[in-house]
Amino acid sequence: MVKILSMAPLLTLFAPAGGLLAAESVVPAARQTPQPPSLTADTSNTAFRFYGEMGLGGSVYLNGDDKHKYSDGTYIEGGLEVKHGNWFGLLYGEGWTVQADNNGNAWVPDHSWGGFEGGINRFYGGYRTDKGTEFILSARNDSSLDDLQWWGDFTPEYGYVIPNTRDLTYAAKIQNLTGKLRYSVTAAPESRVDESKAWLHFGKYDRYSDKYTYQAMINGYLQYDILDDLTMLSGLEVTDGTGLMYLLGLQGKHLAGRVWHHTGKGDGYNPGSESGMMISGMVEPAKGLYLSTAWSYAQHLLDNAEDQTTSYAQFGIWYEYFGGKLATALDSRFYLHNDTTNASNSIFVMQYFYW
Repeated sequence: MVKILSMAPLLTLFAPAGGLLAAESVVPAARQTPQPPSLTADTSNTAFRFYGEMGLGGSVYLNGDDKHKYSDGTYIEGGLEVKHGNWFGLLYGEGWTVQADNNGNAWVPDHSWGGFEGGINRFYGGYRTDKGTEFILSARNDSSLDDLQWWGDFTPEYGYVIPNTRDLTYAAKIQNLTGKLRYSVTAAPESRVDESKAWLHFGKYDRYSDKYTYQAMINGYLQYDILDDLTMLSGLEVTDGTGLMYLLGLQGKHLAGRVWHHTGKGDGYNPGSESGMMISGMVEPAKGLYLSTAWSYAQHLLDNAEDQTTSYAQFGIWYEYFGGKLATALDSRFYLHNDTTNASNSIFVMQYFYW
């Protein structure tokens, strides 16, 4: 896992709550929101903590079919964490605005809104040994590679998402995030989301997550601090019928990089392979102010369509103030001449609130 240095607030932006376990000495695997206050409990008392965040803002497209259109990213989320001795658990939910066009089509960039959706995205319990090993069972949780999908990327928002399995329904995880050598391994059966069986429905777009179907999988990673300011990463995912994913990376105090390859051969959900790389850099010219840049490149060799190349550069700003309770972020994405996706350049601005 990345060693938290002076760049911690930027590195830890956007992490899932799954990384915020009730453990005092955990070194986070990925970027996450500023750490909530420590939660402690002796063997005879149970401790509770509520924490969360809210973001207001989104992206504006600069060219293409959606030129000048706004893509909203506004959200609010919060969780209740509990600890009793070595036992811990978390119930974490989120809600977000649903953007729509003037014809009522949802999940498209435009200047209208179609409502508000939400749900439970983290629900797990576990046991942490005195030496930091955690055993976790979950009904909703991240996979291990999802925990660090933006690892090595210092930019606030537009980092390239590696093609890993995310947002598991049922899973078991074992990890130890302390010390110089850290690891996390997750295993999950086939997962099919059916919103018709949900206990609570928010509105007419509530069936959105029905599109997620995951094969049985196991994934995980190892991180090792070679030096005080240099961390090595290796990751692997094996899925039932949809191939393998390999990940390698190095991260220093101001520079980082990673490479990956996904074989992607399977039943049509990933009908081809992908190979990619990402290089990023960051400086802190003033306390709480971080300037970052990154370049991402990926080749998609598709079985049933023309091959594609993704290639873009980023320039971002992250500013944290009022003791980490507020943060403002700006990120930009500009596709390069060798990109073949016809995607739009865009600018992202977000105001964050933490409690």
